[in-house]
Amino acid sequence: MENAKEKEYILSVLARNRSGVLLRIAGLFSRRCYNILSIVAAETENSQYSRILIVVSGDDRIVRQVDKQLNKLVDIEQVDVLPREGAVVREHILLKVERTLQNSERLIEIANVFRANILNVEKDSMILELTGDAATINSFIEMCNPYHVLKILRTGAMAMMK
Repeated sequence: MENAKEKEYILSVLARNRSGVLLRIAGLFSRRCYNILSIVAAETENSQYSRILIVVSGDDRIVRQVDKQLNKLVDIEQVDVLPREGAVVREHILLKVERTLQNSERLIEIANVFRANILNVEKDSMILELTGDAATINSFIEMCNPYHVLKILRTGAMAMMK
């Protein structure tokens, strides 16, 4: 990060489950040239609402401004900036890696070390699944890279207050 005061913030947005709400949120960020590092959206326990978790990088001023602007949008019920120390934060990854006779055992060892699930084994590939914090996910990818990662599907941060 360029600025020492910049850090990552997790915004938890409760929105009415209506078409176009995600587009309006993305438009707000785009118009102000704010970058979204990750975004995860899904229906809540109440099907009338969706929870949208947005990870942004910036300083306190930018996050306060984004918070205020989000609250002005139609269909937004609540915006919370989640403190990482007061929240459970997890990401999820599906990783497809090239499998050979030479590396198969090593891939299983890596999966076991990280407590990753082996979801699929083919003659020439293996699909692994892992849930954890960003550092764990990044380490897992780094350990698998020498074995030729074919595809990565990764969620952004999902977070819930403790």
